[in-house]
Amino acid sequence: MSKCMKILVTMFVIMVAGVMTLGIVAYAQAPDRVDKVSNSNFEKTVKQIETALQKRGAMIVATLDHQNMLTMVGANIKGSKTIEFGKPDMGKMVLPGSPEAGLEMPAKIYVWERGDGKTVVSYYKPSSGFSKYGKEDLKKVGEMMDKMLDEVTTEGAK
Repeated sequence: MSKCMKILVTMFVIMVAGVMTLGIVAYAQAPDRVDKVSNSNFEKTVKQIETALQKRGAMIVATLDHQNMLTMVGANIKGSKTIEFGKPDMGKMVLPGSPEAGLEMPAKIYVWERGDGKTVVSYYKPSSGFSKYGKEDLKKVGEMMDKMLDEVTTEGAK
């Protein structure tokens, strides 16, 4: 390989590494993402989240068991579940006047196990999604949901 080609390859590798690093840094600093490390094991954390949601009148509409699904195709991962839920009274506040905001519903909480065995509870603040519509009433619903998700995940991560 010529000296010029080696320089070009080196520059390309440095550029790709820089772009990948910037992408990781940007993703890690997402201001609307919340991660809470649980004091309980994975299964207990999932149960505590479900109980906290039900106590607040939320309906769990789906629980996606990623660990189980990936086992079906021969992959092994630690605990990993997404809990999708909604509150009919909040849906009533959103959908009649802004049906396009249905894309933000149902809300999701992701419970997962890190490599070190710790369980993490993650979610995106609903206010971030609802604020994109530029409507004050949706922004307020998002802020109400932020508060509820903070309470639910704090209780679930005990």
